[in-house]
Amino acid sequence: MKFSTRLFALVTCCILFPLFADGEIREWTRASDGKKISASFVGMKGEGVIQIKMANGQVFDVPLSSLSPADNEFVAGLNAPAAEKMEEKPGTPAEKATIPDGETTVVLSGVAIFCRDCVERIEGLKESEENKVDPSVELSASRSDQTVTIKAPTGKLALATVRKIQGAGYYGTSDVPGIAMSSLKEDDFTTDTMVVRDAAVVCSGGVKAFEKAVESVDGVDKVDAKSGSTRIKVEGEGFKTYEVMKVLREAGFGGRFQ
Repeated sequence: MKFSTRLFALVTCCILFPLFADGEIREWTRASDGKKISASFVGMKGEGVIQIKMANGQVFDVPLSSLSPADNEFVAGLNAPAAEKMEEKPGTPAEKATIPDGETTVVLSGVAIFCRDCVERIEGLKESEENKVDPSVELSASRSDQTVTIKAPTGKLALATVRKIQGAGYYGTSDVPGIAMSSLKEDDFTTDTMVVRDAAVVCSGGVKAFEKAVESVDGVDKVDAKSGSTRIKVEGEGFKTYEVMKVLREAGFGGRFQ
């Protein structure tokens, strides 16, 4: 089920049930109108979608873009790569990467930024309805070195912003341990056709970079990419979907596939 008016209509009846959940019960706020419900966080359903559990046991799929910045920050904190290893020096135990406290600056490198429209699309996330970045965050993109700089009041908010940028179809490597975009899960699934969705192919430069990356994968014969497309078909024979998404991320593109 999607996060909708119907979900809020269930709140009254849920109060009649004892509170139980997989995690802590908290208030969630719908970004469009500020309405609130009480539910627990279950887990990630996919990129940009979480599951929450009502007190009566019903589970709902909720796009992060429909929730408040505070909710996004909360989820980002729960799903941070807490066990990511830092560089290990001889004789020194490996430390766990943690989200920094206080004001945090993050630079994402290798982002697919090829034109002024790409820059405006990223910086415009502060004003967009989908993948909206918190107003307190400073966000700037550079076409010349293909980087995005994030200055946030807290590390958790910086991480939430990084995930918003990924949700908008971009990918980049963070220079701050503990703050990173979601990684791919490797598998051996092969196919003859797939559709890449919501990758940020904004201009002709993006089209060329997208096609070059995907065509490097063994088994891929054809890539139907166009500027501004939200669905790009990839065809071939027995190629790995993981390899396609891997090379796209290396080229600075986010997105997902079906």
